[in-house]
Amino acid sequence: MIKEIEKFKRNIGDILRMGIDVETELEFFISNYFIKPQNAKTFFFGDVIVSELNFERKKYIFRKICEREKFDEKEIKKTIKSIEYVQQIRNKVAHWDSERLSEDTIQLRKRKPHTTVKDTLKIDEDLVKKIDKERKNAIEGIRKFYLKYRREGTIDERRKIDR
Repeated sequence: MIKEIEKFKRNIGDILRMGIDVETELEFFISNYFIKPQNAKTFFFGDVIVSELNFERKKYIFRKICEREKFDEKEIKKTIKSIEYVQQIRNKVAHWDSERLSEDTIQLRKRKPHTTVKDTLKIDEDLVKKIDKERKNAIEGIRKFYLKYRREGTIDERRKIDR
């Protein structure tokens, strides 16, 4: 049982870290969008303002920036879907209770008196691998959009060039 508890704790830690990875990437994207070129103000803005926003708000700002910049809608949706998957599982890990079902089975359960199967989550290696895949997809998408506005300029910068 101790081995299973250690594995469960390691998986929980990995999932929380992956959520932080995606959130940090969103913070970088947002900070560098508003304060460009990157300088001390960018980091100040990120540390004092952006990092204080909740995950949902960061995701909303990211989406709005991408829409404003007229990035590919299918790519935006794909990236947001990966971000949301990581976010949803991270939230469950952070807020649900753990319960031992048997000697070698531990799961998470929503904190409410009456739950259904949909209110439980089995934390295992397969789930961690799926989250890691979605984390990589989310970060790749965020970086792709970041590199696009960095190379080509924001919509406002491109308008100045066209004039």
